[in-house]
Amino acid sequence: MPSLTDYIATETLAQLLGLFCRASGAAVRVFSADSRQELCPLPDASDPPITPRQFKAPVTLQRRVIARVVVSPLARPGADSPAAKAGRLFSVVLPAAKRGGDQPTTGENRRLRRFAYLLAEVLSRLAGQQKQIRARVEELATLYRLTSEFTSRRDLQAVLDLVTQTVVEVLDAKACAIRMLSEDRAELVIKAVANLSPRYLDKGPILVSQSRIDQQVLSDLESVSVDDMRSDKRVVYRREARQEGLVSALCCPMVYKGRPEGVLRIYKAHKHKFDWFEISLAEAIAAGAATAVVNARLYAEAVRLENTQRQLRMAATVQRRMIPAEAPRMPFLDIDAVYVPCFELGGDFYDFIRLGEENLGLAVCDVVGKGVRASLLMASVRASLRAHASNVYELSQVIGQVNADLCADTEINDFATLFYGVVDTATKRFTYVNAGHVPPLLVRDRQARRLTTGGRILGIDPDYAWRHEVFQLQRGDVLLCYTDGLTDAMNFEDESFGAQRVEQAILTAAQTDCDAGGLVKHVLWEMRKFAGLQTRIDDLTMVAVRVL
Repeated sequence: MPSLTDYIATETLAQLLGLFCRASGAAVRVFSADSRQELCPLPDASDPPITPRQFKAPVTLQRRVIARVVVSPLARPGADSPAAKAGRLFSVVLPAAKRGGDQPTTGENRRLRRFAYLLAEVLSRLAGQQKQIRARVEELATLYRLTSEFTSRRDLQAVLDLVTQTVVEVLDAKACAIRMLSEDRAELVIKAVANLSPRYLDKGPILVSQSRIDQQVLSDLESVSVDDMRSDKRVVYRREARQEGLVSALCCPMVYKGRPEGVLRIYKAHKHKFDWFEISLAEAIAAGAATAVVNARLYAEAVRLENTQRQLRMAATVQRRMIPAEAPRMPFLDIDAVYVPCFELGGDFYDFIRLGEENLGLAVCDVVGKGVRASLLMASVRASLRAHASNVYELSQVIGQVNADLCADTEINDFATLFYGVVDTATKRFTYVNAGHVPPLLVRDRQARRLTTGGRILGIDPDYAWRHEVFQLQRGDVLLCYTDGLTDAMNFEDESFGAQRVEQAILTAAQTDCDAGGLVKHVLWEMRKFAGLQTRIDDLTMVAVRVL
């Protein structure tokens, strides 16, 4: 059972009693609720007998008696009497004895009785204020603890469950619930609950369009209190609230950066007027919970993104292994290449295919799009080309087979450009087919020729037939194959590098004695000088061949 000294210290109580004695000229003592123990005993004083000359008044806190005040007149006789000791302790000058004895008059009785009740009321209010201060301190401590939980925990459901349970304990509520807006923001979906029965939770959906209270909370971003859920017409499920024993309620918006995320609902089992501090505390908790929800959502998205990035890195590693690690060494040929994807995964590829001891296939391909989709299409084209190049001699037929596979296995908007040539090292004969690809450049005698013979792109018409061209390679020839990532490179003036600059760059490099690696580096350097730090918008592939 709580006592007055739980809220007012004994030293403070003794000082108050001294002030009351001086003000009233009476002996004032305070006892426990059952009158058995004096809470602030006088030195060497025994328990006073309960007599008609003593006036008692209860000290209450929330309708519970926590102490009793006893007021008695100060009397002269009996130097060791409790009244006399109280007078000496609190420095009160005792009045002279009245005529006819020490019995107080009826007016004095009324005055002492009123004083006893007034003193009890003062002590009750002091105890109530002290309890309220402690409650506020505890609530602020709870808010601080919850804030720590919001920032430290990653388990969103555990955080929301902790919020509802803590709100019930701190605000002395019957129940608490957190409802979050659905993805279409049309319904408030239950996410966490404390002390609500399954029957009440299964009462039906809370549609924002049908709940005027929630509409007001979510639109005005302000808390709304309900005095009596059983009769308030704004409440959608009044009968269910009556069956659950819910009376008053407070609905607080869960807001994150000005955007409502849900509603925190606090229920009381009796009629209750939520004060300013309770509303402020609930709104602070609701805002913290909203932040926790968004942070958990962002954290989950970050985890998913990291998993996706990890998968992409693994896929990129696999794709890099599809690109030759080094150029093949062939008689009279110096070969080098570069591959720079725009993203983790690219749609370009180049390949060298050994066809027996004397023949080398050279392929440069650019599939539509970028990223994952393009990489899968690239892998498909590469596998098809390798399969058919090893079994079909005629180049136009090889390209036809690759085209048939692409048309059969992909959608209408999936296509690719491909340049494929074969060098016969015994005769220095070069045979090629250009399937809609950026024309490679053959530099001979300081002049550049574009290799365009072939036909349309792959993946459009399964019955299309391509043509091929054959010519002899000569000492000093330079062949540059590339994708449109080179020509489409943009500078900060939105001007593309273009085919003319590519041609000029390779013509300049071909006049030097640099090897194939130097040819590639020179063209790449010219492109980068032109584009500067502008972001690349496409994959880039180059293959250079110098005939020795």
